Amino acid sequence: MSDNWILIVPKLPEHVPLPKNAQAALEFLKELAPGADEIEILQSENVQFFDCGANLETISCPRCSASIDLDWWGEAMSSDYDESEGFRLSEFQLPCCSKSAPLNTLVYEFHQAFGRFAFSAMNPDLGLLSDETIRSFETTLGCDVSVVYQHI
Repeated sequence: MSDNWILIVPKLPEHVPLPKNAQAALEFLKELAPGADEIEILQSENVQFFDCGANLETISCPRCSASIDLDWWGEAMSSDYDESEGFRLSEFQLPCCSKSAPLNTLVYEFHQAFGRFAFSAMNPDLGLLSDETIRSFETTLGCDVSVVYQHI
């Protein structure tokens, strides 16, 4: 059996919302997805990667829009990650156009994100979040957010 998650992650990878804002957004998520199997806050001292699982279709260059080879991306991910520091989000020379960019600026289809903080809802039965719902999270948290739809 497969499972689905919605992850709501601040767009700035180092950002951690104030505790009162996080609690208010958590309550909002619980109201949106009362039948979810699990809803939790994920927080780390270091930047983590929040992937879309089996939903990943393509990765593209943010500079020239060329497709990024998954082998190159995997090597860059391994190179950028440190067990004690998490992801450093260093600049990498892109294989397509030789310009530089950190991994969090690559264009992921379905979206993926990097961060120290996220909300996670397992099997929330919500479908895609509306722009209005995303804005509500952003207003409550005081920051822009990314939404990751994970399927495993």
